[in-house]
Amino acid sequence: MKKIFGYLFRRPLAALSVCLLAFLYAAMIAAPFVAPYSPTTSFGSSSFHPGNVELTRHGLVARECRVLEPSKCLYAKVRGEEFHHKITFFAKGEPYSFLGMRFSRHLFGVEPDESGNAYPVFLFGADNLGRDLFSRIVHGSRISLTIGFVASAVSLLLAIVLGGAAGFYGGAADWTIMRASEFFMLIPGLYLILFLRSLLNNVMDSGTSYMIITVMLALVGWPGSARTLRGMVHAIKREEFVEDAVLEGVPGIAVIFRHIIPQVSSLLIVSTTLAIPGFIMSETTLSYLGLGIADPAVSWGSLINRDISTLSNLRNFPWLLIPVFLLLSVTMAFNFVGDALRDYFDPYHTFVPGWRESFFRVFGRRRQAAGGISLGGENGVSSGGDILRVENLRVSFSIVRGMERVEVRSVRGVSFSVRRGGILGIVGESGSGKTVATMAVTALHGPNASVSGRILFDDGEKIVDMLRLGEKKVREFRGRKIGMIFQEPSRSFDPLQSIGSAFFETFRNACGTISRADSDSRASELLREVGLPEPEKRLGNFPHQFSGGQLQRISIALALAQGCSLLIADEPTTALDVTIQAQIVSLLRRLNETRGLSVIFISHDIHLVADFCDDVIVMYGGVVMDRFPAEKIRGTGAAGDGSLSPYSRALLSATPSFGSHYTAGRLNPIPGRVFDPASPVPGCPFSPRCAFSCGKCGEAGAEAKCWRIQDV
Repeated sequence: MKKIFGYLFRRPLAALSVCLLAFLYAAMIAAPFVAPYSPTTSFGSSSFHPGNVELTRHGLVARECRVLEPSKCLYAKVRGEEFHHKITFFAKGEPYSFLGMRFSRHLFGVEPDESGNAYPVFLFGADNLGRDLFSRIVHGSRISLTIGFVASAVSLLLAIVLGGAAGFYGGAADWTIMRASEFFMLIPGLYLILFLRSLLNNVMDSGTSYMIITVMLALVGWPGSARTLRGMVHAIKREEFVEDAVLEGVPGIAVIFRHIIPQVSSLLIVSTTLAIPGFIMSETTLSYLGLGIADPAVSWGSLINRDISTLSNLRNFPWLLIPVFLLLSVTMAFNFVGDALRDYFDPYHTFVPGWRESFFRVFGRRRQAAGGISLGGENGVSSGGDILRVENLRVSFSIVRGMERVEVRSVRGVSFSVRRGGILGIVGESGSGKTVATMAVTALHGPNASVSGRILFDDGEKIVDMLRLGEKKVREFRGRKIGMIFQEPSRSFDPLQSIGSAFFETFRNACGTISRADSDSRASELLREVGLPEPEKRLGNFPHQFSGGQLQRISIALALAQGCSLLIADEPTTALDVTIQAQIVSLLRRLNETRGLSVIFISHDIHLVADFCDDVIVMYGGVVMDRFPAEKIRGTGAAGDGSLSPYSRALLSATPSFGSHYTAGRLNPIPGRVFDPASPVPGCPFSPRCAFSCGKCGEAGAEAKCWRIQDV
């Protein structure tokens, strides 16, 4: 809860909304104390009296007013300090009951004189019967503000029970509940409420109107939430942890509330917050039409109905519009809070830094940009050496775990370089930060990512820092200068788009205008270059008509379509069988030699990386554990030579060996649990799993070096 409020207060509109709602609900709870009068207290001679509270050098006072024209309710303030009545806090006034006890003190007011009379205080003004508008607004908030919460709670309970039962049990229960929800959704909500209200006209009084209106609003509000919840429950019930609970004999209703509902709690919180203003507006509409809260009860809707009866009232007595502005403010406040909560629980939405962090981030970036860029040559001038240099790259994500937002530090100070025309291999276990680090090169991370450091790219003419470019500038580098292929080739294509259309779209984005014939001709040349047979005949085919290996070849051809000089291959062989893997690796090596294409090759297989790449970096826990030429471990034994880190040696030992030299034996898996970037340990991330770990390994700063590398 503390983190939720911390996030809300990072957003100015949400913070102001929370403060406004907290103030209004506090005033609502203590309404008899906050309001100087009861909502029915009338000062008969003060019809449409204007506000008379003023701040003078003597403090707050209530100034007397005299009537100029009784028929038009025109007043004039009387000058002179003898006509000022001092307003005191915790003043004695009308007795009231609060929490079962009797009190007579109010937040402010004019102390009564010896005869027990006190001059009336009108903070906002008075209505047509001389009743204090401020007191009526405060007392009216008890219905207007609570009816939204109560109706939302009842509607939410109905949605959870009915939607959860429909999604979990299915069958007849699902059919019946969905038809009932469709019936309620078929009729416009306001018409249904008016119809139900007309049926209950004879039983509506000040005691029952609140309860009846709440029930009517809940009946109208549950179907939409129930249908949404039903779809989510239907998907979650097939998860293994739910099936395990069912196998253990846990009752269905317990499975729903204990295992399924917590998974969708963020949706329920957000939908409820956004539904509250809708229910408040519905009650206001009913009361404005005279079909809502009955006298002598008061709500903001009834105030609008009774006070704003003619346009002349609005023109002559503008303070009567205050309930309208309060209603709009509360509605907008709930919407702002609901939007902020939706963003908080959405792990892919933009993480909003605090005002202080934003200030230093903006000005810190400007200072770095002003310092110039060096990549082995003069500032900003291509040197012809490294095509890419990554310096102190840090990438973190703001995600939601359960009810809390946590920061996942996926990449922590990674630095590496790619030689022009070279092949860099990045190897490591799943979750080590390989893909996250390379995705930062093309700024493909979602808005919930926070990226810092420097990513210097040499396009042959100048050197640019990719992290200092805007989205529009980054698009000029994606595809045209930096290409990327992914692990699942079947998911890299639109299933409803032919291969020829995919190339046509790519060429059109690169060239602006190109005919379909020219596009097909260039696409055929690229497909022939990557080894796809009879490419002219295959351009009209769709992705499902190709094998996985063919789709990966097409992905490579698409990456080359705009003439990129750096290709990022994110585990391109993982989803392919062994023979196709060798063909794809051979294809990449040939393109590297013929085109001078620089490649970043990401893989889990350290032996494959050693055979294919020129240089290797080993990553674990978001840091670089090792960097060395590939020939260092190419053709060596399972553990390589003695200068490798314990983690690199563990990866080599854990890789099974096959072939004529293979002898039966146990596999050597790496013990322990994989590093959790959301809960990083100090020092070397591999130390909890390392057989050579010592005390220094857990010290801050030890992630950059291995203390025991000479002892391994």
